Amino acid sequence: MSNIWNNLPRDHYVSLAPWCWVQLESAEAPGPFPFVAGVAREVVASLQEAHQLLASSIDTAISDVFSKRAPLDDPDRRRRLEDAYAELVNSRPYLSRYIHCGRQPDGSFRWEFPTDPAKSSTVTNGGLRIFHSVKRQAIPIGFDQRPLGPMVGKLLGMLDGTHRTEEIKTVVISSPREAQPVLTRLMESLHQYECLRSSPQTSIRQRWFDVVQDRDTVHLGHAALLYRQQDNIFLFDPWLLPWFAESSVPSLWGSLLPKPAAIFLTHDHDDHVDPRTLLHLPKETPIIVPSRRNRKKLHYDYLSLLRELGFGHVVELAHGETWPFEGGTVVSVPFYGEDPCDLEMPRNCYLISDRGHNILIHADSGPTNDGRSALKDDVIKRLVDKYGPIPLLFASQQQLLEVRSHAAHAALSHPGKWLDVGENGYLTNAYLAELCAAAQAKLFVSYATGGAEWYPDHLSFMFSRRNPARTALLTAHWEPPENLKALLAPHACGYHYAQALELYRETGDGRVEVRSTGEALAPLTLYRAVHGEPPFMKQGDRA
Repeated sequence: MSNIWNNLPRDHYVSLAPWCWVQLESAEAPGPFPFVAGVAREVVASLQEAHQLLASSIDTAISDVFSKRAPLDDPDRRRRLEDAYAELVNSRPYLSRYIHCGRQPDGSFRWEFPTDPAKSSTVTNGGLRIFHSVKRQAIPIGFDQRPLGPMVGKLLGMLDGTHRTEEIKTVVISSPREAQPVLTRLMESLHQYECLRSSPQTSIRQRWFDVVQDRDTVHLGHAALLYRQQDNIFLFDPWLLPWFAESSVPSLWGSLLPKPAAIFLTHDHDDHVDPRTLLHLPKETPIIVPSRRNRKKLHYDYLSLLRELGFGHVVELAHGETWPFEGGTVVSVPFYGEDPCDLEMPRNCYLISDRGHNILIHADSGPTNDGRSALKDDVIKRLVDKYGPIPLLFASQQQLLEVRSHAAHAALSHPGKWLDVGENGYLTNAYLAELCAAAQAKLFVSYATGGAEWYPDHLSFMFSRRNPARTALLTAHWEPPENLKALLAPHACGYHYAQALELYRETGDGRVEVRSTGEALAPLTLYRAVHGEPPFMKQGDRA
């Protein structure tokens, strides 16, 4: 038997050091859009190649506009783009096998590709890699052609500081025969490269509960929220990062959070569904996702992704359905707009209704290109009629407008629209003010644009206080976000721009106050409370 179990204190709680993490690695190229369902993998690959082959021509067309060689509103641009696409596809039999396009006798443009609700561009992982950000190490472990991703995910989910060595050992030695060697080697490598921490007590949960009261909400950074419901913790769109993975400051990582009773995901973008974060969270946790019942044609294959990561309890919540808990419920609310809005993939916002206290997690939802929204379709009105006023509202305040060709899922959109402006998170102050008025909100919280120094700053929607010049470049033509304050004032609604580890608490008179948690919930403070000084820091050093 491996010596790993003799090297770890038998009765200690074991966790992954917050500066270490594991990433699963695919045995083959994951394809252009992994986990997009409703269409076969080879069809998606053909659509993507057609888009890539035209990319340089599209860039030239955009340059012509900027150089003033071409007018901004050229009426013939769409037709030329469609004809160029058809010429390219029809000259390549391997593309025209799946993509059917061309000019019709009446002048309209035909563009079709086969869909199949049973198909998906899934990923099966063939190995993993352990990362140690302090030592700059990357340790690979192969699976020898065995599909072991779910077993690895289950094991990693146990390394959150709530399980003792003996519990983890039992899971490893009772796993299927083909999985035992890889899981044992993973534990041995984590120990060998000093990626494991152990403690005779598990106190992270109590540290949080000393600060966070029942019905409090805490911003964890970007779109990640933590809600305390009595003695339970709910997580929404968790995007956590290991220490020093993206910046030089300690960050929130899985073992520094209390174990969640449920996880809710709003939509399929990487900053809301982060596989690395989810891989390290406890796998017995129910995880609530948008339902396939709300799809039009394509949908994100949450089930395949989450099963590959090791989750066993995935709940699909269709619009209007609820996830009940003692004293209340979480309601699935329709999500509108954002790239790629013309695909209409199913997405959710969520209303927390807890003993008369309501919170709307609106995320990146906003008006679509054709004008539909939660306001126009009376979604907010119906929520208020049924559950009462919504004092606290979290929403993105982005004003991103991108040429569709540069959007993530452009290849799945009609080629004639590639040089149109696509919906990519354009939320005006006027819309948000009207949203708050309809919800009867007392506090609007602008979030999902960073709010923590540990997030990467190369993304167009991520803003940091450490690079104000870059923020000014990106937002030079935005409507000033702070102007929303004046629009909210007539509705007796306040405005706040969220920063990580702020706490939101409803007061007795129905208002919502913002509280700083100070150092109490800072990542380094939480680590020190359980494990003492990090081994790579000198006594008394501050990060």
